[in-house]
Amino acid sequence: MAISESGPATAEVARNIQRVRKARQLKQSEVSARLAAAGRPTLPTVVSKVERGERRIDVDDLVAFGRALGVPPALLLYPLGTDEEVEVLAGQSASTWDAFRWFVGEAPFPELGTPHGEADEATGLAEWYETAPWEEGAAPVALWRRHTEQIGEWYDVPSRTRRLRLPEAEERAERARLWGQIEDALKQTRATMRMRGLKPPRLPEELAELDA
Repeated sequence: MAISESGPATAEVARNIQRVRKARQLKQSEVSARLAAAGRPTLPTVVSKVERGERRIDVDDLVAFGRALGVPPALLLYPLGTDEEVEVLAGQSASTWDAFRWFVGEAPFPELGTPHGEADEATGLAEWYETAPWEEGAAPVALWRRHTEQIGEWYDVPSRTRRLRLPEAEERAERARLWGQIEDALKQTRATMRMRGLKPPRLPEELAELDA
């Protein structure tokens, strides 16, 4: 019998754990072994209870099952491509995609509106209808994504300039220009992180001097 205090998220995760396990053609004992390897020892009988909704699932369980089943934990909550809608909170359903985007910080809670307008320079996020608190809370997601993209662009500069087929001297100059441009943008991103009280991620060795 399902635990009465469990909500829709627990039921959704339990159902998806069973679905993914069967799709992977794994026995509950095999999932149990993988959970132990992930540092979350769980008996096969407990795996069975989880799938039947007879045992509550906490955050550590969610992460461990995601690792054991080879699927992002968020997809155990919001199974893209399986259901068009999910019950996010008791009595509140939304499209699975909208719920997933909210969970990973890419959109406001599904009922709060749709994106519009230009991207905000400070956060990289689009403007939203009546969602300032959400936008502020989700800013780290956009900043970390931007930071990752900028580092990728920095490493891609040599291949970009080679494709231009410029004379050697011009290629070196263009490479230096692009590197400088990206480094300035990266410095700004890291400054914005610090301004918000966030600790920027570690820079690759080649870019470590940017924080000097």
